[in-house]
Amino acid sequence: MPAATRRTALAAGLSLLTGVACAASTPSLEALASRHRLVFGAAIEPGDVEADPDFARLVRSQCGLIVAENALKWMALRPSPDRFDFDAADRVAAIARVQGARLHGHCLVWHEAMPDWLRRDLRPDNAERLLIEHIETVVRRYAGTAVSWDVVNEAVERNDGRPDGLRVSPWLRALGPAYLETAFRAAHAADPAARLVLNDYGLEYDDETWMVEKRGTMLDLLRGLVRRRVPIHALGVQGHLIGHRAPAYGRGLTEFLRAVAGLGLEIHVSELDVDDQKVAGTAAVRDRIVAEHYARFLETMLHDPAVSRVVTWGLSDRYTSKTFLSPRADGAPVRPLPFDADLAPKPAARALAGVIAGRRA
Repeated sequence: MPAATRRTALAAGLSLLTGVACAASTPSLEALASRHRLVFGAAIEPGDVEADPDFARLVRSQCGLIVAENALKWMALRPSPDRFDFDAADRVAAIARVQGARLHGHCLVWHEAMPDWLRRDLRPDNAERLLIEHIETVVRRYAGTAVSWDVVNEAVERNDGRPDGLRVSPWLRALGPAYLETAFRAAHAADPAARLVLNDYGLEYDDETWMVEKRGTMLDLLRGLVRRRVPIHALGVQGHLIGHRAPAYGRGLTEFLRAVAGLGLEIHVSELDVDDQKVAGTAAVRDRIVAEHYARFLETMLHDPAVSRVVTWGLSDRYTSKTFLSPRADGAPVRPLPFDADLAPKPAARALAGVIAGRRA
């Protein structure tokens, strides 16, 4: 999008989102997205919504999709081999139901957030049983509530040195590459109506050699899954953007998205935020830079009609994991999300609104 067009889009966003207090009279991001072939949502922790009525109202006004940030990971669900704990996950599902939003399940298989007992006890002779049992139990419980799942999260890691580029995760060590197909088929059997997603990071920048190479590896993986008729419906492009570097989201990303869409897959922007840990300047300066990243990235992503969903990893700076994962050296609060700690829309929210509004309906 040319700079002049981008300024027009951002101005449109400013007029669309003027404050939380105006939510009843101005379009929410979800209402706006729904008019442009999109779903908008955010990841949440249930305790934040339950304990903060103002934040709950913001989530309700802005989100058509709720993502469980941590409550559906193995560490939260499986305190022991013979027991599931669905308390937090059920609370996320209840929040989605009360707010009239759809639920997205994140995530069924990951190399992180594994309980200690699983890392200790996972072996080739029990891994397939544990994997299928877990997926079937969790997906069946939320069938009809969860419209989609990140079945496998972050499966590609070229630095691990395998010719196929797959991450040498505990699941791969135990089951080999077949664990991906096993996971997708188990999820589909448990809920044939759910949309199933392969989710990953490091696919965003055209000027990072490892990301460009990872795109090729990802396409090879997706082609193989599609060729074998594995029930996969979408690729999740996480979108954890870096505020202190150039926003190099261009032709290479466009061509990658086109290739993914050519396989018949949807594309989700699945974990969008902008890390301002190393961005210099006042809060206002940083907010403008963060907003520019949101705008530039989404302009490229939303140009492809296969992109059907935009999810931010959190909604307000009041509740962001970057507070402890990426704190600033100067001690200033991080500001990676569309709404600030006072729940007011920032330039990032207006950037989102403007780019979404500019998408051809």
